[in-house]
Amino acid sequence: MVPLGRRLAVYDLSLEHDPRAAQAFVQLAGQTVQLGGAALHLWDAAHRDGHGAEDLARQWGLTDADVDAGRSELRALGAVSELTDTVDGRRTWAGAHTLHPLVLGLGEVADQPAAHHVGLPGRPVVQTTRAVRDVWAWGPLFGDLWTSVGWHAAGYAADGLPDPRAVDPDLLLADVVAVLPALLQTTAAYVDLALPAAGAA
Repeated sequence: MVPLGRRLAVYDLSLEHDPRAAQAFVQLAGQTVQLGGAALHLWDAAHRDGHGAEDLARQWGLTDADVDAGRSELRALGAVSELTDTVDGRRTWAGAHTLHPLVLGLGEVADQPAAHHVGLPGRPVVQTTRAVRDVWAWGPLFGDLWTSVGWHAAGYAADGLPDPRAVDPDLLLADVVAVLPALLQTTAAYVDLALPAAGAA
């Protein structure tokens, strides 16, 4: 389960800390979407653990009925997507979504030129490869993540980069997907829906 959209407002848990009373606003596909109660908590849990989001939401006080209702609301709003971690599954998912950075690229890790940090000055939050860093950093320039990955892989191949995982779009996408949980958990990125193709109805 991959949460979609960017949180715009801090949700309110003041009403006796009842998770069903929480409210928030999320930017999704250029629109502002309101999430409340169980849907909001499940959406937030998916940022922390996409595989175990429902179990985490239950630990926060949601009942099974709450989780079911929250899942239905998120799907109806298009605020979550399912990612199957196979070659075809990753391609399909990447073609329907975009990746957007929310922090800064901090450059190479000291004494590890193949590794790069992202985060805030003095506070790196995620370490990744140069190729994944580039896909993350330039994501908003592309209509979808699969196009971005293909463009970067072709560029690395043309430059003769000696990294088989950077020049093969499927391997590069697999690396992006592998680091995605860390990017979401640390609020270093968010995922949104792909942009319509130019000229599409």
